Amino acid sequence: MKKNIMIIYGSKSTEHDISVLTALQAYNSINKKKYNVDLVYISNTGKWFIGNKLANIKTYTKFCSKKLKEVAILPCSDFLHIKKIFGFKKYKKIDCAILCLHGKNGEDGTVQGLLELSNIPYTSSGVIGSAIGLDKSIMKQIFSYNNVPIVKHIVLEKKDYYDKGFEIKNITSSIKLPLVVKPNSLGSSIGISYVSKAKELWDALDLAFIFDDKVIIEKAVKNLKVVNISVLGDSSFCEVSICEEVQNKGGLLSFEKKYLSNNCVKNTKKVIKNSKKYIKSDKNCKNIDKANQPKYIDCDVKLDNTKQNSDKKNECSSTKNGMQNLDRIIPANITLQQKREIEFLAKKIFNITNSKGVVRIDFMIDTKTDKVYANEINSIPGSLAFYLWGHCGLKFENLIDKMIDISLSEHNKKNELITKFNSSVLGQNNDINK
Repeated sequence: MKKNIMIIYGSKSTEHDISVLTALQAYNSINKKKYNVDLVYISNTGKWFIGNKLANIKTYTKFCSKKLKEVAILPCSDFLHIKKIFGFKKYKKIDCAILCLHGKNGEDGTVQGLLELSNIPYTSSGVIGSAIGLDKSIMKQIFSYNNVPIVKHIVLEKKDYYDKGFEIKNITSSIKLPLVVKPNSLGSSIGISYVSKAKELWDALDLAFIFDDKVIIEKAVKNLKVVNISVLGDSSFCEVSICEEVQNKGGLLSFEKKYLSNNCVKNTKKVIKNSKKYIKSDKNCKNIDKANQPKYIDCDVKLDNTKQNSDKKNECSSTKNGMQNLDRIIPANITLQQKREIEFLAKKIFNITNSKGVVRIDFMIDTKTDKVYANEINSIPGSLAFYLWGHCGLKFENLIDKMIDISLSEHNKKNELITKFNSSVLGQNNDINK
């Protein structure tokens, strides 16, 4: 019997539009012969909808709820409910929810909490892991406590910023310029500024505080190389994808550079230089099959003196969207030691943040010192990071299968736990109403 899969996306978030792209990519790739699939769209106003026209991206440019049905998930039922005149009526049992939500009101543990109360399996990290993934200040505390290398930073709250006694030198005396200023709980590079002069801090902070009540101010890595990696797994086992190097000519990686460019990876010949120093991919990826565990893909990236991933034509497409738009080098142009360190740290971060499903973890490398820093974990990455697993031979369709399998396995483990305890405490307190 086919499982009923709900792809949930959108929501009241500054990353709403990116969420739509991720959801449609997943919807177009999932095996519909294997699953009954519904798109469940949460509008900018917070209402939930289903309907055939949601599969067309043009629906969202001037959104109108006509021909759509308003739905809801209730905390007492694992069914999707359709709104009727006199309330909500059961529509379809939800066997698994694929979460394609980005940012607040979805990636932060809120929707995960609703699904927990409804006893519905879902594909992202749980409530705690999701909350950690979006709250950069808490994330950095956990990284630091577990000896994960991070850049020096300060957390500034809005109430302190608008205090009469606040001065810019309070920051610049603690962290030397240049700096990066970012909202605490946002992604997609929204509200982020690069600050090279002290006077620029005012505008940067004003911008960041538009989006959040808490701001992260961190030391900028001057000789920056950005390397991302994806992790796929559950509470007992995880595997890493191939590493990508994000090309960022001209400064800070902005929202526009992430999502609104259609340039392909250029100048890949540069990567071939000093090939003994860099990691090359022979595309030999193997399945790992462990007892009582799902199968995961292990990208076995080896040294190759002659070959770089030269099939760059496949990386160039005017139809690309979402995180595919970024100029990138895959595999990343890094040393074997850096690759191993990033893979080790990625698995460590996945475990200490209580993650599950597929995540993307972003790293920064100072090319002058070769120092590796963890930047952040994305508990629901843009495009579900399928482009990284694709280079390991794992199709998007199969990645979704694995995400569903993981969610069902974790759900079953949770349901085996005892959640009630019979006691005599209520009978012994009959006088409480007196």
